[in-house]
Amino acid sequence: MYKNVIFDVGDTLISFGYRPYMHNLGFDDATVDFLTDNMIFTDFWKELDAGKRNVDEACAYFCEKYPDLKNEISLFWENIADIVSEYDFSYPLIMSLKEKGYKVFLLSNYPEELAKVHWTKFSFFKEMDGYIISAKVGMIKPDERIYRILMDRYRMHPEECIFVDDNPDNIEAAKKLGITAIQFTGYENLQKEFEKLKI
Repeated sequence: MYKNVIFDVGDTLISFGYRPYMHNLGFDDATVDFLTDNMIFTDFWKELDAGKRNVDEACAYFCEKYPDLKNEISLFWENIADIVSEYDFSYPLIMSLKEKGYKVFLLSNYPEELAKVHWTKFSFFKEMDGYIISAKVGMIKPDERIYRILMDRYRMHPEECIFVDDNPDNIEAAKKLGITAIQFTGYENLQKEFEKLKI
């Protein structure tokens, strides 16, 4: 019997809208493409998520690495609070689960500094029964240890949990631990998957 629903955050409950964010800062398509490939989807960003680097270090590192884009990179990091936005369905979804008696948790790869800036803005955050931020525990999904930390901290059993994440690697890691996992591809599909599980 399921008792807990665990959610990823970025691109599951919120939009990690780095491309429109950069366009809103006035970056052209070529710059957006370059920074997407060479700043966001890099090992350095994973180190941010793992708590091994901080935002100031990130800005300094990428400015030094790509001096021709120093102004754009500085602008990116100075306005980083605006890079995410909450999906309209997120709060009603969380409240619906809570009203049905489920406990709801977050398990997210996220820099701690940015979580402090972003998460308090999300209407669903105050409704959570608990959460794990990757940077705070020094490891990132799909490392199975981060799932175990969540289970242990909140005294949950894998067979009583449903995990929702957009990343297929994270989904597979959860399944290996005996957690029922749903890859998030959109709200309507998630609702169908919940219906199959009688949630």
